[in-house]
Amino acid sequence: MDSADLIHRCQTGDEEGFAALFHQYKNLVYRTAYLMLDDAGEAEDVLQEVFVQVHRSLLTFDPLKGSFTTWLYRVTMNHCLSQRRKRRLPTISLDKVSAAALTEPQSLVNRVEDEEVVRQAVGRLNTKLRTVVILRYYLDLSYAEMAEILNVPTGTVKSRLDRALKTLRQELEMVPCTWPVKEVVK
Repeated sequence: MDSADLIHRCQTGDEEGFAALFHQYKNLVYRTAYLMLDDAGEAEDVLQEVFVQVHRSLLTFDPLKGSFTTWLYRVTMNHCLSQRRKRRLPTISLDKVSAAALTEPQSLVNRVEDEEVVRQAVGRLNTKLRTVVILRYYLDLSYAEMAEILNVPTGTVKSRLDRALKTLRQELEMVPCTWPVKEVVK
């Protein structure tokens, strides 16, 4: 069943339709929340909060103003941003991560640790920059979709992404890793 049919069923009060909508989109919401918050428990909380809000405000959803997925991303991102304002994410020192990477010669372990370095670097970006990196590179959204979700012009999305990539490039160039930074942060 497609999204339009599910949404229509939900808007008419069909609880089975809402359950189907939840199952169709729960992974999208959870993944987005996890990427933004870097905490499985908080991502689960956001998942629940988002679908409570979706249940309450689905009648206000207008498909003429944008796709359901974009609307759902916006709701999810707003919940994540509120959650991030409430607390500051713990980070791991780049010195500690890079020291661990240097002591382990196995390439698979190195790759996992390298990905952790990148994830930690993204986590240290300010909220606006981190958000555009996650939307673009983790969720593979277009600039137009990102602009709609963030309610900013496309040019703003591009400039934030440019600033984020420059910041990441500078930070990651100082960290010993098994891959060239230029391939990761283009």
